[in-house]
Amino acid sequence: MRTKSLRQFANRQIKQDRQGKYLYRKHRAYVIHKMIDDLFVIRQMPPSWQALQSEQVHKLVHYWKKQDINPVTIMRYMTIIRRFLQMNNCSIANIDNQSLELSRPKARKKRKKTISPDIWKSLHDPIARIIMGLQTEFGLTFKEAILAKPHIQVREDSLWITRDIAFNSSDRTIPVRTENQKAVLNLFNWLTQQDGNLLQLKSYEEIRIIWRSALTKHRLSSTKSWRYLYAKQMYSWLLPEYENYKSCLLIRDEMGIKSRNTLWLYLKE
Repeated sequence: MRTKSLRQFANRQIKQDRQGKYLYRKHRAYVIHKMIDDLFVIRQMPPSWQALQSEQVHKLVHYWKKQDINPVTIMRYMTIIRRFLQMNNCSIANIDNQSLELSRPKARKKRKKTISPDIWKSLHDPIARIIMGLQTEFGLTFKEAILAKPHIQVREDSLWITRDIAFNSSDRTIPVRTENQKAVLNLFNWLTQQDGNLLQLKSYEEIRIIWRSALTKHRLSSTKSWRYLYAKQMYSWLLPEYENYKSCLLIRDEMGIKSRNTLWLYLKE
């Protein structure tokens, strides 16, 4: 009888409450009926809505938690329940979210994977290693890396990117400053025998497959440009000697970047 009485009262009040769209009104009715059903299941049925106690609501919420209902869903249920009780003069203390120990789970901050400029050393395939090395140690694009020819581009103390392969159709020179840069060029010379480019060793499709496979093993994107790592490491390298303004000018010149904003995005990547 208690269940029937509570349900009849609830149905009358739900019909009278016309606030909100149809689907929301349907959801409100569902929540109140669920509350009645679950109070019956846990044997906490009050004789009337006005007789409902705080302890019974706490036990109901505890039951929902044990049913693995999402805390956010329970909080939404309670918003509807509190409104229903308030509209029907059922004043119950300590059924706010804090008292019921309900809170939204904190979103886990995704840890950004830190990529070192010498990531190329961990790639086993020599073609993939050279492509990555030319991007991270010299700031080349993927296309520039596969088109570069050692007997043309590699100089004694620099890498000369000619306009016929440059992404912006402009010549530029990248100085050789570090041992890592020398190691990349030595590997490049060895693999190509200082003659021809990577496209003369493998077709473009084969190179893409090799590149994709090598990066997948390290959970890295094969479509992402990694030349930003050159900007970051060269900025740290040049800053003590040239300070910010000139360091940025040198890096933009070496990478063929005209926009200051593009360089800023690379440095903040």
